[in-house]
Amino acid sequence: MKRHRTSEPDLFDDSVEEPTKAAEEEGRTSIPPPARIFSVPPPVDAAEGETFGIEPLDRYVEKRKLGHGAMGEVALCKDTRIGRDVARKVILPIYQSDPQVRARFLREARVQGQLEHPSIVPVYDLGVDIEGSTYFTMKCLRGLTLAQIVKGLRKKDPAIVEAYSRPKLLRAFSAACLAVDFAHSRGVLHRDLKPSNVMLGDFGEVYVLDWGLAKLRKDTSEAALSLDDSSDDVKTAAGKILGTFGYMSPEQAMGKVSALDARSDVYSLGAILFEILTLEPLHTKDTWNAMMLATLQGADARASSRVPTLDLPPELDAICVKATALDPDARYASARDLHDVIERFLAGDTDVSVRRDMSSRHARIAEAAARRADRPGPEAAEARREAMQEVGRALALDPTNREALRLLARIITTPSSDILPEARAEVRARGFGRLRLALRDGVRFDVASLLLLIPLAFWMGVRSTAHLLAIVGLSAISSALKLLAAQSEEVRRLYVFSYGAFLFNILALGFVARAFGPLFFVPMVLLIFTFSFSMTHSGRFRAAVIVTGVCGMLVPLGLELLGVIERSYAFQNGNMVVLPQGVSLPELPTLVSLTVGNVFLIVAPSVIMGRVQLALREAEMRSAMQAWHLRQLLPEEARSATPPPPAVSKLGS
Repeated sequence: MKRHRTSEPDLFDDSVEEPTKAAEEEGRTSIPPPARIFSVPPPVDAAEGETFGIEPLDRYVEKRKLGHGAMGEVALCKDTRIGRDVARKVILPIYQSDPQVRARFLREARVQGQLEHPSIVPVYDLGVDIEGSTYFTMKCLRGLTLAQIVKGLRKKDPAIVEAYSRPKLLRAFSAACLAVDFAHSRGVLHRDLKPSNVMLGDFGEVYVLDWGLAKLRKDTSEAALSLDDSSDDVKTAAGKILGTFGYMSPEQAMGKVSALDARSDVYSLGAILFEILTLEPLHTKDTWNAMMLATLQGADARASSRVPTLDLPPELDAICVKATALDPDARYASARDLHDVIERFLAGDTDVSVRRDMSSRHARIAEAAARRADRPGPEAAEARREAMQEVGRALALDPTNREALRLLARIITTPSSDILPEARAEVRARGFGRLRLALRDGVRFDVASLLLLIPLAFWMGVRSTAHLLAIVGLSAISSALKLLAAQSEEVRRLYVFSYGAFLFNILALGFVARAFGPLFFVPMVLLIFTFSFSMTHSGRFRAAVIVTGVCGMLVPLGLELLGVIERSYAFQNGNMVVLPQGVSLPELPTLVSLTVGNVFLIVAPSVIMGRVQLALREAEMRSAMQAWHLRQLLPEEARSATPPPPAVSKLGS
């Protein structure tokens, strides 16, 4: 028979229309589609009183103890009727005669039994055994609690690290949120949500455990118990404060039972989420007083601030902060809302408003750091680095953040009075690179000089073989030291070997001076050597090279003037006559030698300078490209306000 319809539609009408006569003749019934694809279950009824009899003693055969809590202990048993393993919870013997504990125990079994949800452990049976112990049985779970998983991740247990990634834990947390929201829809608040009360099964199951402190919304009072829970790291509080410090909400910690609603469980879920992300509790597990104070004052729930090395996304920071807000009105209105934002994060649906808020916060931090960087002192470099990093984070979160863009323009276009250590190190490295380049070119110069000198010397006529061998030997030692210096990574060895190579070049030139004298041909070679070895940012090294180069010309001249060695020049009737000591000076070989030598002296410096300029140009190009890319980050008005690079003529380019 059809149900009577009122003016208000019955959204939960699941009646079946009577079959029509035609349908009866066809042997079938006509069933209309349901009005809704889901239904709202009725509230949980605690069902006061006992209406069950005594169970035979051999129904459940105990295998082993699984653990114990405040009111009872749990054992793994064999259900001999069904042939399956079950978890059997029994009131502890010391509380068997306590009617208050017995009432709460029965209430837990009935509440949990009526919360039929895939993530809430089903209750199979409730009764009294032949010894008079009240018990209830439930599904036997196999898996790890979130507390065990977090502990394993903290200790970097290889098996747990491999099995439980952050996305997997977030998906499990999301499922737990739905289970809690289902309980809320039945009028039940959990009031003791914590990592040890969330279990992940071996096959993807997620369970919310321990409904012993659950509160029914229709209740007007709650029994106050002073019971210990030795299975937990932090004891469940006594008196009117029921729950676990560190995870309970501020209103729950203050004992405001009438103020508790779904948002109180949301706070606990937020604390669990924080621990999943950081592997640390939101409130440090300490004394009750300390945790109570931390709960009432509030904690920094930004997971990325607690553990910056984990590189946690800002969306998760914002979720933790909102879920654990001191004011219930500032939290998520329901566990389903918390589930939804987690799912949006997992699906990559980023919250634009959250990103913009986080971007503005980073921009403000960058502004404060930039002001500190403007003050001279040892902290300026670190402040400038912090400012650039915070600007980068702000723009990564919101590329259109004009405050961050303007600050970036100011930072990169305002010269700093202090050179950053990294920049100083880069400049030093480039200086060493130029010196190594000059050293390698110096080896080529030594080899080319000997290849020219030896044939020409024999053509001109060698007067002193010892002079020639000294030039060759000293040049070879100089080349070897240049190679050692060019390959050295240690700064001190680089300079020591470089100066040694230069010194042996100067000594070799002392013997070359015996051919044409210290004032002819030798000064140009000294110029090349001094110029090449001066390509370094070290002022002391340059000074040593210049002084040694000058001495390389003045010392032989002084020795000649003092008569220590034979003179290279004679002055007769206004003419200067060269008196060679190392080689003869026949006309043709001498002219050829002077011509080739001077051409070499023109070409060699040009080649060395050209290679150095190429290295400088490459460095300048890298700097120019970096500056160009940075300018592209700026808004158009900031780019127009930035002074352009100096113009370079076509001839100069």
